[in-house]
Amino acid sequence: MRAAAQPWTARIQTAEAPVDPIPPQVQAVMSALEARDAADRLDGTPRWDRVRAVTAETGRFLYTLALATGARTIVECGTSSGYSALWLAAAARATGGRVVTFEIDERKLRLAASSFAEADVTDVVELRAQDAAEGLAAFDGSADLVFLDVEKNLYASLLEPIADALRPGGLLVADNLISHEADLVVFREAALTHPRLTGLIVPIGCGELVAVKTPVATGGWPASS
Repeated sequence: MRAAAQPWTARIQTAEAPVDPIPPQVQAVMSALEARDAADRLDGTPRWDRVRAVTAETGRFLYTLALATGARTIVECGTSSGYSALWLAAAARATGGRVVTFEIDERKLRLAASSFAEADVTDVVELRAQDAAEGLAAFDGSADLVFLDVEKNLYASLLEPIADALRPGGLLVADNLISHEADLVVFREAALTHPRLTGLIVPIGCGELVAVKTPVATGGWPASS
């Protein structure tokens, strides 16, 4: 006999047909940010003022990973416009979880806050005006998924704080490993050879590093729920 579906899984698919559970209100804000990002890249908008969102494919990849793992404690380093956090928020609402996202740029904080309010996801997203390295320390082995998308010169310095923040079996996803390959050589090698992580580069979007925290000296893999 097939086991009963988990509550959050039941929201993703019905017996009749697959359903995209992302609310229209969230999709509308995503579409607006996608359009603004595309315009920013063509009209000469200065780099610091651009939306600089992940690709839609990457967003759905994050959403899928969060759903597949049943992630409830989701952390994002680098909020920017809030686009990727909207994908994570949709997953968190389905799993009964929450997203905590860190940003220090005041302009991006205002834009993200507006995005979250317009998409009506403030109940599942906590926007913190805080340095990611400081914020990660509060999780101490409890994060189910951490998404890294900050300035490239900061990636390497955040690897250890992220490894500490993740639970055994938790996922690190880092953006731009192919598009910014030269800038992220040190981070890439450190992540792929890290004693507490095992992972690979996935050719989705701008190139995503996906790594799982291994249960070394923790008593084994956590039991599935």
